[in-house]
Amino acid sequence: MGKDVIVIGGGLSGLTAGIELLQKGHKITLIEKNDNVGGLCSGYDVNGYYVDACLHWLMGTRYTNELYEIWKNIDAFNKDTKIIKLDNFVTLDYNGTKVRLNRDLEKAKQEWLNISPEDKKEINRFFKNTKLLTTLMKYGLKTNEKKSVGDVFKLLAKLPTIIRLMGISREKYSKRFKNPALQFAIRNMMTGYNSMFFLFDVYGLFAQGNADLPSGGAKYMIERVKNKFLSLGGNLLLNESVTGLEIQNKRVFAVKTNKNHLFHPDIVFSSIDPQYLFKSFLDDKYRIKKISKANKRINKNNISSCFNIYVTVEGDVSSIDGPTTINIDPVKVGATNVDYLLVRPYSYDPEYFVKDNKTVVSLFVDQNHLDYAFFKSLSNEELKREEQRIEDELIDAFIKRYPEFKGKTQRLTRFGPIDLEKQANTSYGSFQSFSLMGLKSFYKAEGKVKGLKNLYCTGHWTRAMGGTPTAILSAHKAVKKIN
Repeated sequence: MGKDVIVIGGGLSGLTAGIELLQKGHKITLIEKNDNVGGLCSGYDVNGYYVDACLHWLMGTRYTNELYEIWKNIDAFNKDTKIIKLDNFVTLDYNGTKVRLNRDLEKAKQEWLNISPEDKKEINRFFKNTKLLTTLMKYGLKTNEKKSVGDVFKLLAKLPTIIRLMGISREKYSKRFKNPALQFAIRNMMTGYNSMFFLFDVYGLFAQGNADLPSGGAKYMIERVKNKFLSLGGNLLLNESVTGLEIQNKRVFAVKTNKNHLFHPDIVFSSIDPQYLFKSFLDDKYRIKKISKANKRINKNNISSCFNIYVTVEGDVSSIDGPTTINIDPVKVGATNVDYLLVRPYSYDPEYFVKDNKTVVSLFVDQNHLDYAFFKSLSNEELKREEQRIEDELIDAFIKRYPEFKGKTQRLTRFGPIDLEKQANTSYGSFQSFSLMGLKSFYKAEGKVKGLKNLYCTGHWTRAMGGTPTAILSAHKAVKKIN
């Protein structure tokens, strides 16, 4: 017989849990505080233009792996969805020297060697590690591909190398190279994620065709997932916040909301940041100790946030080599002086992002817990002025590098760590959890909360690295534990 389940939070994790629980015959009510689902995986319209506030790539877009099967099951993409395959994961443009992460690894390696023959040894090692980490991810996820005993032993023999890579930051790894353009590229070829481990992994998956983009981005992907949830009979409550959990006999006995609803569920799935869950609704005795330890190590295991500006550019934007990170004169953003800017022209998806001969372009820089603390210390008026200054200076830096867009660039919107915190109650205004920097960084907060019989945690904060893969995998694995 199906059970009554409350799902708190309508991001990707909550929707995945809701869909899979419905498929198992349970009755689901999903409570979301915003006016639509999606959480951090969202997109919206601004002045008639579409802004994607999430997807730079989507791990699991190729068949034969567990992520792909989950995405397909929740209708994140289907047979009618166009998957966009860019030529380059990103281009790093350092004073006119372009370092590309091409989909063809051998082609990319040769381009790097042409740029800096004196870095041959490190270049070869970089691409060897890219292939190695891709193999690890393939074996870490359930796939339909057969694994021989010999292949497994070969991978085990490489574990010491893999473990070493986990503890190396991009900044530290970049110093292995002599060429300044390659140093700049290594430092800035990923958004978020400070660990070289993840850089190798995602770039390798991209080269395999397993980290691409569904056309229409986050907004339309979430719309498909929401429709799947509703088509299965899920009950969706929007603009409604959970205000309290009543605990009796080691169970969540009642869930209260700001609209005076009182639920007495059999099971509760919390798909919000577990730190917010424990701080707002649960006693300290239920707190996950591994997360508390990770917070104490946060200076080493940075969280990932961002400051993101969206503009439209009139006319031809082909002078931007796809997603491109450029070096700029330092701009203070939060507590950090940044010397780079990730420029992403969405011209690769013209149906959604090009209108009236104007292309949506995002200007992105990373942020961390120190930047969040800086913004948090400001009054509302101070925050508004500071964010406007940052927007002005970063747009000026963009036009300085691309002077052909002067007079053709119009502002749309922006968001930073404080906006992300408001959107999803996420710790430090992050869009990822802690960076995976060594074995001590491993933690799992997914599944049943210790000390409570019917409360389960899912979401992007339940493991180091986080992101959309963690969001859906944590939900998938938690649902498996429900009879």
